Amino acid sequence: MQKKITLRNLLDKEGLIVAPGCHDAFGAKIIEHVGFEVAYMTGNGTSASLIGKPDLGLITASEMVTHARGIVSAVNIPIICDCDNGYGGVNNVIRAVEEYEAAGVSAIHIEDQDMPKKCAALGDIKFIAKEELTEKIKAAVHARKDKNFTIIARTDCRSALGLKEAISRGQACANAGADVVYIELLESIDEMKEVVRSIDAPVMFDMLEHFRMPYINVKELENIGYKLVVFPLSSTLTYAKSILGLMTSLKETGTTEAFLDKMLTLKEYEHLLGYDMIERREIAIRKQC
Repeated sequence: MQKKITLRNLLDKEGLIVAPGCHDAFGAKIIEHVGFEVAYMTGNGTSASLIGKPDLGLITASEMVTHARGIVSAVNIPIICDCDNGYGGVNNVIRAVEEYEAAGVSAIHIEDQDMPKKCAALGDIKFIAKEELTEKIKAAVHARKDKNFTIIARTDCRSALGLKEAISRGQACANAGADVVYIELLESIDEMKEVVRSIDAPVMFDMLEHFRMPYINVKELENIGYKLVVFPLSSTLTYAKSILGLMTSLKETGTTEAFLDKMLTLKEYEHLLGYDMIERREIAIRKQC
């Protein structure tokens, strides 16, 4: 419960919340270690990590919740999770909220894609009606047991249906009780400013590298008026390129020597995983016995 309160307090305070993305618990521990106050569990990266497949709606709700539980248990900071489209209709959304909240997640976002859903950046997406989206958001708000569990409403319709419709959906979701509104795939800074001006709720931004949006510093996002920014695939894309380079080099040369300066030492690795703390705790328990 405390992590949910922590996120809620951050949303109520001045300033931008920066939540880097991770696809596993070790990534979340690194995010926490360097001083970020919130982390984001990416659905796209989780699909790649768990089942080695693209973000095409193939990973199940139970797989996502189980994975989230492991990440939550590894860190002391709030975790925001991708809840796709709620995995079905209103009753599926209610079940998803119950399961994510029970897993200790602090926030989820629910989008307006129809089935089968896929990564919004891939294009050619089908959408549910605005009224169905708002019903899902109302159901999610009603289903949560703790009012501090944050419901984020997401629309992916900007590219297909236009900015006006995307903003209209965001406004409707805010009116339906969403705590945060997330409009995906904006195409310019002017559009970002228009979204912030038009939505009567905190607004979230998704910094997706190698896409249409120009790279923008978190301070600029804060100045525009955004409350939350996630970097969903930054760590996953970096991990993939790093491992690809390592394995290619090993295959070609028969050694990992060229990558030694890119590796943590075993001591650094163990420290990040909390080995020292676990060992001290074990010693303390033995002394009490």
